[in-house]
Amino acid sequence: MRLSTVALTALFSLSLSACGEDSDSSEGAGQCDGAKCDGTDDGKDSDEFAQQSYCVGVRGNGELITAHFASLSRIIEHYGLTSGVSGGSSASITSFLLESVQMNPAVTRCGEEACSDAEAANRAALLLKSLQGYVVVLSGTPEAAAISQLIPVAQQAAAQDIAALAETDPVAAQAALEELLASEDLRDLINPELIGLLQSSPNPTYHVQDISQAIVGLASFNATDPRILVRPGLIDFSGVAEKIGRIGSFYAGYGNYDAAGFEGFMQACATPGAGLSWSEVAALPVGDTGFNCGEAFGGLAVPWRTDFLANEDQYDSRIDDQIGAELPALISTSVITGPSVERWAGARDAYFAGVEEIELGVDFDDVKFGYFGAQTDLDTAGRNSSEFSDLKTEKFHAIGPASWRTALSYSPAEPGLARALELPDGTVSAGGWSDLHPTLALRNMGCDNVVYVTRTDVEVGGFADGVATLLGMDDDSRTKLYDLDNDSSIANSVAEADAVWCTNWNDIPATDIVAISEDSYNATLITEDPSFTMGAQAYENIDPEFTAEGCSVR
Repeated sequence: MRLSTVALTALFSLSLSACGEDSDSSEGAGQCDGAKCDGTDDGKDSDEFAQQSYCVGVRGNGELITAHFASLSRIIEHYGLTSGVSGGSSASITSFLLESVQMNPAVTRCGEEACSDAEAANRAALLLKSLQGYVVVLSGTPEAAAISQLIPVAQQAAAQDIAALAETDPVAAQAALEELLASEDLRDLINPELIGLLQSSPNPTYHVQDISQAIVGLASFNATDPRILVRPGLIDFSGVAEKIGRIGSFYAGYGNYDAAGFEGFMQACATPGAGLSWSEVAALPVGDTGFNCGEAFGGLAVPWRTDFLANEDQYDSRIDDQIGAELPALISTSVITGPSVERWAGARDAYFAGVEEIELGVDFDDVKFGYFGAQTDLDTAGRNSSEFSDLKTEKFHAIGPASWRTALSYSPAEPGLARALELPDGTVSAGGWSDLHPTLALRNMGCDNVVYVTRTDVEVGGFADGVATLLGMDDDSRTKLYDLDNDSSIANSVAEADAVWCTNWNDIPATDIVAISEDSYNATLITEDPSFTMGAQAYENIDPEFTAEGCSVR
C-alpha cells in the first residue's frame, strides 16, 4: 500500500502554515558561500538552532555504503547542511547523493517560504535516511543493485559453487557463469569486457577458473594478487554511474518533480522523525491518512521512477552535472602516471593473452593521489596553503574538472571490482582507495571545520595498504602513509579533523542494512571543538576521550 499523490497533496495543503509565515529565514537558509565558511558561535548557548558551517570527509566502505547515509543524516540533524565534501570509492557515490539531497527544492523551501536552518537540516536528514528505504522499496531494480555493487551475484556464484565446478569442468562453469550474468535486470551493469573475455579467451580454462574465483570473492576486497589490477571486473561502472544518476535525479528533484507530494512527506516525517533512524521514521503516521512515512516515501519514489524511465530521453540527469557546481567537492581516485602506464598496459595485455603469472612493474613514485573537482577547488587545494608535509599531500594530483558521470565511472571502480581503467589523458585510474581520510584535502580546499566519517579498524594490512603494495609501495612509504604511531598521512588526517564520527560498520554483515544504519546513526562523535559540543542542537553522544584505532590517534 502506497500513499497517493492526492493524499500527500491534501496533507500538504493542511500543513502549509507550519512553515510559512512563522519562518524568519531568508532564501538559501542553511547554505554558506563556497567551501570556506567561518563557524559562528551565535546562538550556541540559546535554544535556537545554529547553522554550523562544516565540510565532511567520508571514508569509502564498499557495499556498506548505507552506513554513510545514516551517519550523515544524524550529523546534519544536529549541525545543519554541509558546506563541502570529499570522498573516494563508494564515498564518491555518497558525495553525489549528499549533494543531490541538498539540492531538493523541499529542503530549503517550506511551501511558499524559506525553511529555517533547523527545518532544512531535518528535511535533508530525512532524505538521507530514506536512501535505506529506496533500496528496499525498489529492491530488484538496477539502481538497488548499483548500490549493493552486485554482491548478490557473488553470493549466487558461491551458492552454485561455480569456482569448484571451474576446476573440474571449465566448459560447464563458463556456461553457468554466462547464464548467471545474463539477468535482464542486471545486463547493463555487467562488464561487457568480462563477457567478451569469457567467450573469446586464448586460454579459456585459466580465464574461467580465475574469473569464477574472483566473482565468488567479490566482497572480500582482498588485495594480494596483481591480477586485480588487470582482470576485467564483474561491474561496468559506467552502467553503475547511470543508475546512481537516476537516484540522484530523484532526490534532487529532476524529472517530473512532485512538489506537493514532497512537501507533504517533509511536513509529516522530517521534524517528527528527528532523532529517529529510518526504521523508526518509516513507521510514523502521516497525519490521519492511514499511511505511514515509509509508504509515503514509496508513493513518491515508485511513480517518479516509472515516469522517468518512460521519458528518460527528455529529462536531464543529475549524473551529467559538473562536480562542485552546487556543493564544493573533491572526488579522489589513484592515478598511475609516467613510464608506469606502459608497464601496467603490458601486464594487462599479458593477462588478456592468457599469461598466468603477471608482474605489474609499477613504480610507486608514478602513483599519484588524484582528485576530480571544479577547477577553482582543485587550484585552491593544490596550493597546500596549510603547508602539510605528509606523503599523501605530496602526491596530490589534480585530474581536472569533470561531470559526476566521469568521476563515478572511475572512483568506485576499486581493484577486484574492476581492473585499472584508462583515463582520457592517457593516465590510468586504479580506484578510490588512495584517500580514505580526506580531511587534509578539505582543509586545503578552504574548509574551516571538518567532520571525518570513518570506522574503527587497522590500516596496515588493509585494502588500501594492499593495493599500494601491489603498485610498488615500500616499507618506508607505508610508514609515511598508514602508521598511526608515527607522523603519517593518516595520523595527520585524523588529528586534523575537528570532529570524527566513529562507527563500527566493519563488524556488521553488509546484508544487514538495518543494523548497519542503526549503528552508524548512533555512532560516537569524537570532538572537543565548541562548534560541535555547545548549543541546544549539539549531538548527545559526544565523547572527546573515546579512542579506537582508525578513529583516533593513540
